[in-house]
Amino acid sequence: MTYYFNNVYIKDKYSLLASDKYTPIVLNDVDYFKNDYYMGQKCVELCESKYQEIVIDGLLEKTKITNDKIDILINGDLQNQILSSTLASNKFLIPTLGIYSACASFIEGMVIGSMFINGRSNSNVIVSSSSHNLVSEKQFRFPIEYGALRKRTNTLTASGSVAVLLNNTKSKIKIESATIGSVITTNHKDTNDMGSAMASACSETLIKHLKETKRKSNYYDLILTGDLGIYGIEIVKEYYNDVTKEKLNNIIDSGSIFYNEDNIFAGASGPVCLPLVLFDYILKQKQYKKILVIGTGSLHSVISTNLKLPIPSIAHAISLEVSN
Repeated sequence: MTYYFNNVYIKDKYSLLASDKYTPIVLNDVDYFKNDYYMGQKCVELCESKYQEIVIDGLLEKTKITNDKIDILINGDLQNQILSSTLASNKFLIPTLGIYSACASFIEGMVIGSMFINGRSNSNVIVSSSSHNLVSEKQFRFPIEYGALRKRTNTLTASGSVAVLLNNTKSKIKIESATIGSVITTNHKDTNDMGSAMASACSETLIKHLKETKRKSNYYDLILTGDLGIYGIEIVKEYYNDVTKEKLNNIIDSGSIFYNEDNIFAGASGPVCLPLVLFDYILKQKQYKKILVIGTGSLHSVISTNLKLPIPSIAHAISLEVSN
């Protein structure tokens, strides 16, 4: 289902990058950078919560808005029971919606926030997400200390956090529409290749968005996907070509450029990967006016993996109109 918005804008963002060790692109506008996986905390799980706390607090200070002026905080992460988001939310006492859509959580939060704001006046919503490489490796695969061998199809979770303020005050970035995706499950079971698992959901959401809006893919200057990696993005291109008989020449995958094959296997992943690339790389180039952003999520868990179930996946899209 595609929804259109009249007066929803991205007012500002605050971003934190915790490691640039393997990043080949220059993230020009990160607000807080520090190569630190602990931030003075006793474990990496609490460190990730600190990431979100820093970006939410930083966004409030940057926009000069106080807690009581925020209607809703919408946040998510990859930890069990979205622990990072929960602990961070506790610091601010803002009405909170905790969400989980794996690596699509940030875009899902943007969709929910936009639906809340649309048609209202004087509404403010914060959307935040985070991820942490050491937390994800320990939870979904093996602790880094084990030295387990990785496959070429593995992605590496990006470490950091991003928070944005949505409201109905006109700004340079308008959220024009959003398409909510459906859960798609193929017979793919390899959790070491999440990009391939998410490719079908991404393709279906892209095709649905274009069909419902009656647009061609070249309506957009750029289609930016989440964390499909170098293998998943090629499946999307092939899938789209098979269905529409057209080629996708304007698509970029955030994970594939955040990390790349030369230094870190299939690319980057995590809820923070897409917003970091969007706000601190793509938008800084000031060459794209219409951008379709598709967040992708692999919805498997330790339980589903142990049960040898196929990997469910999801993709949500938002259409941005940018004036520089």
